[in-house]
Amino acid sequence: MLPILALITVIALVCLLPVSLVLFLMYVACQAWRKPSPRRAARLLTFAMPAVVLIGLTILAVGACDRQMLLDRLPRPLEVAAVEYRLEESWGLGFMPGDNETGFVVYRLTGQSAEWARDQGGLLGDRLARGTAQWHRTPVSDTCDERWHPHDDTPQKKGAAPCPFHSPTIAEYLGRYGFFISIEKGRDAEVDQAIQAGGSFYAYGRDGSVTIVDPARGKVYFAYAG
Repeated sequence: MLPILALITVIALVCLLPVSLVLFLMYVACQAWRKPSPRRAARLLTFAMPAVVLIGLTILAVGACDRQMLLDRLPRPLEVAAVEYRLEESWGLGFMPGDNETGFVVYRLTGQSAEWARDQGGLLGDRLARGTAQWHRTPVSDTCDERWHPHDDTPQKKGAAPCPFHSPTIAEYLGRYGFFISIEKGRDAEVDQAIQAGGSFYAYGRDGSVTIVDPARGKVYFAYAG
């Protein structure tokens, strides 16, 4: 209970900070409209500058943390040139039981990193972080895996008949809890080809995530539904 209360306190403080800054800047603006004097202008500048600097540093810090979070998802030693596409949505506060988050990110590798991945061939799983104990070769062919076929009748479900064969799709993976996101047209087909054909590698991670390394296209796909 204590960590949750502490987290709520931090969130409350973060929410109050921009409100306080806005009110302070409104006060500074009101003071500036009054009859100016050199001393008053100096005082206003003295109070306003720290607020502006604090806002700027906050924006930079949030951006840096967000970028680092994106880079931490990439399996080493791969290097990313750009985040080509990103769509992440959440329902709830993000930390309470019952909250749901769904996301899909496409990384484009550097030319050197993509070439290195292709050169590894079937040994790529050995070279990536966590090794072959975690990485699996595509195609994803287990049609009774509820992660990829959550809405099918599977033998694991009591009294159900064997599930029919059909290829796994990223849309079905992301929508397994009913919290769908609308991926840009063409992006889904691209990653579907990667998981349905050979030559790529995939690994499951925390919070219902899956990472797919696609050497042929020089891309990495990260998807989660939890």
